[in-house]
Amino acid sequence: MAVGFAALDKRINRDTEQLHDHLWHSQGKKDPTKLRANLGRDVRDADAFLRLGGKLRNNAKALIDAWAAPGAGESLFELVEHSWGLAAATVLAGRGEYKHAAERCKNVIASASIGVCANVGCFEYVEEWEAGKIDFATYAGKLADFLEAKGIVAAGQFKRMLNAIWDFGTNWDEGASRMEGLLAARTAVDAVGWSLLASIRIRKEIGRPPKFSAEDFAVIVDRIAERT
Repeated sequence: MAVGFAALDKRINRDTEQLHDHLWHSQGKKDPTKLRANLGRDVRDADAFLRLGGKLRNNAKALIDAWAAPGAGESLFELVEHSWGLAAATVLAGRGEYKHAAERCKNVIASASIGVCANVGCFEYVEEWEAGKIDFATYAGKLADFLEAKGIVAAGQFKRMLNAIWDFGTNWDEGASRMEGLLAARTAVDAVGWSLLASIRIRKEIGRPPKFSAEDFAVIVDRIAERT
């Protein structure tokens, strides 16, 4: 039986949060058996809901099966969190909930940027930002400067996209017309799609790509973004 968006959204948010805590707060001390089963069910239902033809399900299953392998859990979190967050934004935009769609976009790209920082060697920028010592624009600028010093040509464009998405999700124009809201949500979704793929390319150029297929992820992102 098909699962509705609200129920699936609640489940995936709960399970990815538990995965996050398992990876970065409990240091894997808790038995992950139930969490692995829940995540497996989540990705099967999400793949069907989004009509992804197994791209999400199969990549996630490979990471669940390789649970103990270095980087598998982190890549699973990124794959599910970012794919579903973008998908949720498209559903909300389709319902006319443009502000909430932009907020989900903002959350996705914040997570993706943290993944870049953690894997390229500048996680201290995340700590500064999360501690409130710098704002998001400063954080994104520092990340771009770091990447440019590493020879990443797309760093400046990546920064500008991050800032645009963050602005849509943080400073929503409550007086905008319905059409402005719709186009803002669509713009945010497309910008997140581009930024997610750019983040994978940046990490690949640094030598720290995620453990799932970049080609499959590009298809997933494209199919989800087309929903708007």
